[in-house]
Formats: sequence, C-alpha cells, structure tokens
Amino acid sequence: MEVIFYLPYYDYNDGAFDVDNNYYNEEEYAKAMSDEYNKNKDIVYNSMMDFKNGSRGLFEGTDGKVYKFGQKTSQNEEKVAYSSCNGKLYDIGGKEDTVDGFIEKFARQKQFLEIVEFDLDSSEEEFETELTLWKREHEKINKYGEKLGEDWVLAKEPKRNLKVQFKNNANEDVYAILVDCRIMDVVNDGSFVVFVEKITLTDNI
Repeated sequence: MEVIFYLPYYDYNDGAFDVDNNYYNEEEYAKAMSDEYNKNKDIVYNSMMDFKNGSRGLFEGTDGKVYKFGQKTSQNEEKVAYSSCNGKLYDIGGKEDTVDGFIEKFARQKQFLEIVEFDLDSSEEEFETELTLWKREHEKINKYGEKLGEDWVLAKEPKRNLKVQFKNNANEDVYAILVDCRIMDVVNDGSFVVFVEKITLTDNI
C-alpha cells in the first residue's frame, strides 16, 4: 500500500545561531548546538505522545507545565513540524498491504508486525535525519541483547509514532498513526520490520 510517512522534528529558528563570524570558535559553536538540542529534544518526543495526554494540541513538558504547539510560551516559541517521505507498507509475509487489510488491523487494536519501506529519494532532509537517529538508537540498545536478553532490549527499544497518509477505496485521504513503533529488524537502509502497538485514526497530520 502506497503511503506518505511523517515524522516530527523540532523546527529550529533559522536565526537562532546568527552571530558575528568571529563570535564562536569551533568548540563553542559545537557546545551551543549541543545545548540547544538538549533543551528541545523532549519536544519532539512529546509531540509523538501528545494524543496520550488527551489532546493532539497539548503536551506536558519536562518542567511539568502543559504547552500548546504553535503558541508562545513564557520562555520561547516552540514549534514542532512534520517531515515527509513516500513509501509502502507490507505485511510480515512481504505481501503489499491493502486499504482493507490496514483498516482490519485498526479494528483489531492489537499489536502486529509490519514492514515499512521508505523511498528515501523522496524524503525531506529532516525525515532522513530523524530516521537515522531512530536507527542509531535501535542499534545502540541491541548491542546489549546478548548480555541482558531480548526482553530487556524490547522494553528499551526506542519508540516512534509514525504517521501515515493514504487514499482509501473511495479515493479520499485517510490519516493514521502507527503507535509506538519499535524497530525489530533492519532489512536495508530504507526498509524496516517494525513492531506496532496499534493503529489510531486521526483527522489530519
């Protein structure tokens, strides 16, 4: 089944690092970038988890406060955007998924394995960056598999809410979330076997 995949990312203010050419040396610039990342990294994670907090527009920050995307806060303006990539969905047997099969999985509301294939030639830069980070986190956790066991690895696997858009049988746009996806196997750079907790339908991306 052909779909458009979406992953959230933190949309940095392009002017955040606009300074005089001599302001930072190389070490200071790297530290500034690292500090900015650490300050905002939870925003992307929370954007994937916001539906669990009762609103697609609200999330609870690490400081305990509740924020609304796109609204100015007392500290700064936080903006989460979504990057896209074309691709396909297959069942675990390698057979291309269908609209009816996808809706059936949604109706069951059970865990399942799915093969996701990303057409990286069509991906936006931010999508490929987030996908690379996800894969890297997966690989780091799996280094401990032999020592700590598969159950430990599964519990620690990094999760992503992978949003998808596709056409239903009436040629209408449908939006859904593959909830709490965990990479089970890397087939190649653009194809993964993922463990999906369930499917949630949404009104839009």
